[in-house]
Amino acid sequence: MGVHSSRRMVFSLSLLIVSLAALATLPLSNAQTLNWATVTSPTNHGLSSVSCVSSNDCWAVGSSGTIVQWSGSSWATVTSPTSSTLEGVFCVSSSDCWAVGWSGTIIQWNGVSWATVTSPVSGYTTLSSVFCVSSSDCWAVGGATIQWSGSSWATVTSPSSGLSSVFCVSSSDCWAVGSSGTIVQWNGSSWVSVTSPTGNALDSVSCASSNDCWAVGDSGTIVQGT
Repeated sequence: MGVHSSRRMVFSLSLLIVSLAALATLPLSNAQTLNWATVTSPTNHGLSSVSCVSSNDCWAVGSSGTIVQWSGSSWATVTSPTSSTLEGVFCVSSSDCWAVGWSGTIIQWNGVSWATVTSPVSGYTTLSSVFCVSSSDCWAVGGATIQWSGSSWATVTSPSSGLSSVFCVSSSDCWAVGSSGTIVQWNGSSWVSVTSPTGNALDSVSCASSNDCWAVGDSGTIVQGT
């Protein structure tokens, strides 16, 4: 092997080593590792759900009608119009948030205060979760399934009355999960049952896209819809 060939080989090996070293420093994914820390809470009541509009505007709700808000620097208690336990909260914007809970309770934040909104269900009916596609299209599920049209809430027929969580990809593509592995889908005109791979209760559902959804529940159950 000539001198020039040897030099070329050494140079190529050097480039390969440098390239591999550079690749080793690249992150394995786009996910960012976060540092979690306890933050001072203004309440001792149990909190059930949280929703954020931005990094300085978040809401959390819980037992006995508790409502707390994050201002960007601290959490503070906010006057609640109900003493019923609140199970779910969702914000469309900084001036449009919804919370639902026991006895069919529904309350809304208008940017200034929370107020009770007429619910189509009451008594022992608990609403466990709420999700909005827009300010005029929201769903709440639990012992009943109800929809917000922009002016009022109305009961919508569902194949299940034991739902724990709801998530919408769009106005014509929503998912809800619940007891005994129940999975139902809103197709834009009706809720329909979908075959479930588990009999365990499912407590929460979320979708990254219309063909990538996850649900979790009892006994470490994790199921995926693709």
